[in-house]
Amino acid sequence: MRLSRLVPLAAVSMLTIFASARADELPEGKGKALVRTACSQCHSVDLLLDQPRSRESWTDVVSQMVGNGAQLSDDDFNLVIEYLATNLGPANQSAPGHATATAPAGNSRN
Repeated sequence: MRLSRLVPLAAVSMLTIFASARADELPEGKGKALVRTACSQCHSVDLLLDQPRSRESWTDVVSQMVGNGAQLSDDDFNLVIEYLATNLGPANQSAPGHATATAPAGNSRN
């Protein structure tokens, strides 16, 4: 019985360690800690790193996440957009295979 409880715990621990290591791959910049904290509450940072977007697209996506319940003040919202657009925009993706993804239609935040 004890071993059966340890296996899932070990799997969760390994996923947490991997997600944390991947989060360290976020580029340095003002807003990195906020992005890591706010965005990784619901999904891994892989989603951010693997989908470069324009400022407009990041704004749409983050607006949609706020609509889905992400908690960001207006200042934090602007900081997240600035960080993502500056560091994870299409121009910042030099590795082959990175394609610019389009944001799903959503409400824009004004």
